[in-house]
Amino acid sequence: MVIDYEKWHDGIGYDLEAIKEASAAEREDIEEMLINRSPLDWRDIEALADLDTPRARKALKEAAKNSSHEVRVAVTRFAPKSLTDDERTAIIADALRTAKLYGGLSQALDLVVEFHPPEVVSELFRGVLKREGDVAVLFAAMLVYIYGKADDPFDMNRRPFFLKFNTDSVVERRRVFRELCRIVGENPEKKSI
Repeated sequence: MVIDYEKWHDGIGYDLEAIKEASAAEREDIEEMLINRSPLDWRDIEALADLDTPRARKALKEAAKNSSHEVRVAVTRFAPKSLTDDERTAIIADALRTAKLYGGLSQALDLVVEFHPPEVVSELFRGVLKREGDVAVLFAAMLVYIYGKADDPFDMNRRPFFLKFNTDSVVERRRVFRELCRIVGENPEKKSI
């Protein structure tokens, strides 16, 4: 569980192999320690999901309801089967609505690549118009990808277009929003918030 600067910086989690090799008594101690940590972070969620005991699953369900965006998104990432699709959708949509880039938003966008029900897509369209410019850039790129108009979630060939969303001008943002809707084949009047 020792996280130095490099592990923190590189997003390296706890040593899950050590948990697998632990005795039953050690695994109970590890579970107890993880459940009682406060505040939890994504590494704790990953380890609890790996333990996959009744108490760990209960802790994951609780974390999905009462934690930060980062932790709630981590539950959807590491323990998706502990949530219903509606719960996963709500967590991702909420993160898209208000999370910061280094506070769960990047991880939520990673999940959107594979899981994007209509509520999540609607939140991306809303965010393209309402979120800060650097976030709107990422949302526009994700929409182009979801609609099958790009081969990856941030198509570098379309980067100049995506960067147009990084503006404080409402007029300019709406102009490029209409262009985005044209690219993905949506009516901007129906997608406008």
